Amino acid sequence: MFFYILLVIVVLVLLLFSYRYPNAEKTISLILLTILVLIGGFRDRIGCDYDNYVDWYIRGSRDDNFEFGFLGIMKVFRYLNLDYHFLFFFFSFFNYILVYLGIKKYTDKINLPLVLFVFIPVLFIFSLNGIRQSLSVAISFFAMSYLLNKKYISFILLMSIGISIHYSCLLPFVVFFLVFKFGSFIKTRELYLLIVVSFLIGQIGVIYWLSLFFKNSHYLFYVSDKFTVPVPLAKLIVMNLMGLIVISFYEKHGFQYDQQKNLLLVYISSIFFLNLFSESIDLTRLYIYFRIFEIILVAEIIRSSIENRKLWLIGFICCFYILPFFRAIKIDSEGVNSTLIPYRNYLFRENLDKY
Repeated sequence: MFFYILLVIVVLVLLLFSYRYPNAEKTISLILLTILVLIGGFRDRIGCDYDNYVDWYIRGSRDDNFEFGFLGIMKVFRYLNLDYHFLFFFFSFFNYILVYLGIKKYTDKINLPLVLFVFIPVLFIFSLNGIRQSLSVAISFFAMSYLLNKKYISFILLMSIGISIHYSCLLPFVVFFLVFKFGSFIKTRELYLLIVVSFLIGQIGVIYWLSLFFKNSHYLFYVSDKFTVPVPLAKLIVMNLMGLIVISFYEKHGFQYDQQKNLLLVYISSIFFLNLFSESIDLTRLYIYFRIFEIILVAEIIRSSIENRKLWLIGFICCFYILPFFRAIKIDSEGVNSTLIPYRNYLFRENLDKY
């Protein structure tokens, strides 16, 4: 736990320093990026799938019928006879560098969104678990900026890479296109209705119908009543409340640039999918592709709230990020098979046990 408390203190100090000295914005952002790469890229046996990936990499135990992009990278690494630690570093490095570059595409003020990225467990802390989907999320986040600038070939190429690494990237590929094509016809107030309706449908349940659809597929695991664990109702309510606050803010203050509305629509898609699939935590992992855009939108709300001294809103946002961060760490530390605590880094181990 101490390591993650120290991480929070460091990133907040760096954020305050960049706020106090605006000219240091870029330097601080590079320091934050370096911290993410050092933590994620050089982790040692961190993440519930770590040993599975090591076994897969060394023995090729799951090479058949899998995403060709990920397999291609592993085969190149094997051919070069690289240690499996290079695999984790490779994916972590490009994960965080693409998030960083994506943020730069959407805003000139990099540090606050980057800090919010750190505080959302499903984006940073839990990215130490699943390396494939995390990279696909980063790729899609970066790729969306090309679609908004009508650079269709670059967008399609990037999303194709994301899909080749994790098939779930197909969902944002479709949603991004729909938002880009029809987003201008959607009114902000209609998003309230979307949230309410999706919440009600999720409470009624869709898992049964999905289990029929995936009856003969290996995806049945994610929608089977025997294995599904629902999203806690408290989390669901808080997530929906944040969505309503974000909509309300931009409805009141308007959009400062054209792409901002599209980012809002993509972010609200995360609430939609979270609500819709709330019967299964595993299935709601799809919402990560859309929630990452929250770091851009909420950062703007925080800056506005500070300028206008809206203390209640600042307080709510602080609790929204800090409490789940430490709750995730606490839950992991109390687990039978803890995957994040204690944190271990390959660079700082004197004797690394061989696999």
